[in-house]
Amino acid sequence: METNNKKAILDEHLELAEEVLNIYSLKVFIILDLFLFSIFFGILLHPLMSSLWLNFLLPLLFFTTFTGLLQLLDIFLKKS
Repeated sequence: METNNKKAILDEHLELAEEVLNIYSLKVFIILDLFLFSIFFGILLHPLMSSLWLNFLLPLLFFTTFTGLLQLLDIFLKKS
């Protein structure tokens, strides 16, 4: 049985590895991760919150804050 050597595979298929990393780092996936984490955050906070609007407001605030920070970071990195 042959073992997989990651370094050898990356050396052989460098273009494919770069393409996978470019797709993985797309902003769509980062925003999707933020959205899913916001839902998980809301589920975790649900037993602690007595009001219904706080159950929606805090995860929404979390999502918009970190999406805005992502946009600002993207603008800052594009300028430099």
